[in-house]
Amino acid sequence: MLEKLLFSPLQMPGEILRMIIAIAGTAAISYYDIFNNRNVPDNLLYAFLIIAFATNLVFLDTDILIYGCALTAILFALGYFLYKSGQVGGADLFAVCAITLLLPILPSSFSVPFNYPLIFPILLYSGAAFAAYSLFFFSKIILKSKNAKPNYVYLILIIPYLLFTYIFASAPFFSPAYFLLASLLLLSSIFFLLFREAINEGIISKVPLNKVDNEDVLAKEKMEPLMKKLKIGPVLGKAEMEKLKKAKVKEVWIYATLPPFLPFLLIGLILSLFFGDAILPVF
Repeated sequence: MLEKLLFSPLQMPGEILRMIIAIAGTAAISYYDIFNNRNVPDNLLYAFLIIAFATNLVFLDTDILIYGCALTAILFALGYFLYKSGQVGGADLFAVCAITLLLPILPSSFSVPFNYPLIFPILLYSGAAFAAYSLFFFSKIILKSKNAKPNYVYLILIIPYLLFTYIFASAPFFSPAYFLLASLLLLSSIFFLLFREAINEGIISKVPLNKVDNEDVLAKEKMEPLMKKLKIGPVLGKAEMEKLKKAKVKEVWIYATLPPFLPFLLIGLILSLFFGDAILPVF
């Protein structure tokens, strides 16, 4: 079964409509991510996911449905762990799952010898776009900071990057596009680690508990002792809010000024629909 799903020729029925729905849905939630202070209505997220699944039923292809559901389940399991640790937003996870259900593999316009998951180039493109914006966003914070001192210990990470560069140069079957995107992700990560303290100071704020939104993330740098005492995670849900209120906490430190990710997911989706095979020149 696994070999059939990976290597037997599959084609998504209703491809064009699937693409339109994926772009429209991602654009809609991106709008709220930008203009509603990163608060995407739950009903919109549920609707996007339900429509994605319903599209598979309308254009029923058992192999595509199984492939999409299996891949979505894996991504959800990994994403949920990252969500509970405060690394990704709930809306981001919903969007990735909905897109994966709608477009589990590369469109038929790409000629690849196996059923390559479209979500991989989407995440690579969107991650690189987000990294590029974050460099600009965090640079402004660093320039405004009076105590922005780099932690030069993290420069040692240049060594694995140089090793990655050597491997790429020695293996010409890797895509130049892949190298550029991966380089942007790696170098931006090193930049963040170098100035992590200054960046964290610039993006966290102390706010009254009654002003906190659902799924805001507690700043571990400031809140870790209280989090351990109350046995709560960083993501503020109903249970966490009740424990904080019961402990008579009036104010909390949260990550208040993080850039939105969903618009970059939309960029990654659109780029992948046109250049989804650009990272696979060997094919």
